[in-house]
Amino acid sequence: QNIMGPLVKLEADYDKQMKESQSQDNVLVRWDQSLSGKRVAYFMYPKTENELRLVPGDELQLKYSGDGGRSSWKSPGQVMYIKDNEEVALELRSGANAPIDSTHGFTIEFVWKSTSFDRMRAAMKSFAVDETSVSGYIYHRLLGHEVEPQTIRAQMPRRFTAPGLPDLNHSQVFAVKSVLQQPLSLIQGPPGTGKTVTCASIVYHLCKQHQGQVLVCAPSNVAVDQLTERLNLTGLRVVRMSAKSREGVVTPVDHLTLHHQVRNLDTPDKGEMRKLQQLKEAAGELSASDQKRYRSLLRATEREFLQAADVICCTTVGGGDPRLSNFRFRQIVIDESTQATEPECLVPIVLGAKQVVLVGDHCQLGPVITCKKAAKAGLTQSLFERLVHLGIKPIRLQVQYRMHP
Repeated sequence: QNIMGPLVKLEADYDKQMKESQSQDNVLVRWDQSLSGKRVAYFMYPKTENELRLVPGDELQLKYSGDGGRSSWKSPGQVMYIKDNEEVALELRSGANAPIDSTHGFTIEFVWKSTSFDRMRAAMKSFAVDETSVSGYIYHRLLGHEVEPQTIRAQMPRRFTAPGLPDLNHSQVFAVKSVLQQPLSLIQGPPGTGKTVTCASIVYHLCKQHQGQVLVCAPSNVAVDQLTERLNLTGLRVVRMSAKSREGVVTPVDHLTLHHQVRNLDTPDKGEMRKLQQLKEAAGELSASDQKRYRSLLRATEREFLQAADVICCTTVGGGDPRLSNFRFRQIVIDESTQATEPECLVPIVLGAKQVVLVGDHCQLGPVITCKKAAKAGLTQSLFERLVHLGIKPIRLQVQYRMHP
């Protein structure tokens, strides 16, 4: 906490400064309406030399200075999607009084969110002060203390290949077997060695140990979606929990997402929630009392779905989502863990971990750190890599499927 805390703050401050300096003037806007009746502004957002990439779910502020006697106007909105020609679709939070007959003279500003940095800080704090956040063994192991080796008495499956997934090769079988018996494992998968399949097989067998739900994470949304898809093939009950800001983003695993399942629920007591939902979509917003009722119904339904799942999938930062705050996960698997910073990896781990599996390859790309100072001081080193330096030997996947011999 003493070392990583200030580095996370450095990176957060730098990130904020970078994004807030990214405003663009004289933007041309073309107007439209989304299916839910919200105002959508389309405009070109050319990629600049500096590293800022817009992604769906980002928040932008659209401003109009007003000219020719019109009053000025502004509204926050959310990036729905970005076309190949770099045209951005921004859904406005409130389209009231939007100057839709104007197309010129708009300004775009980036709205910086501190969520991910706040969650990393909170995770480091839990790790430091809350004894229930991780098991004693993992606590000492992560801090690099000498500790008695531990093994887990696991029920070994007869077949290591999980249903619906390709057959595992000998090194993948060895990886799954070892992981089931250790409280902390690193799996190193060079390119094309079947990390995701191995990861999904591990999750399948962890579920079959009946230690409660398994939390599965990866730093990027794309990686989480891929893993969710694979896990669904095994017949486990999988829920993919997206950030609220990404619920409008279309992905290949939409049918497995929490918001989709909640929305398409058909039971009598959900009639009320559906009515409120329709009212909200028609009117744009609900009265305070309706909104409160809708929120509590939504929360209860979300909790039901999450509790019924065998596996919950989310990004590493998503592990800090308030919807998971009352959940405890004994078993946590992080894929692509070498692309996450260490505090980011801690976010899901401090939810009660007794068995942690980190999958990745520290010889490939590490985490992206925009602040050079923080990077130089050690924020670019992933937890996986530090544990390798501490002498934990990664189990390496040996068979290469993707390249020429």
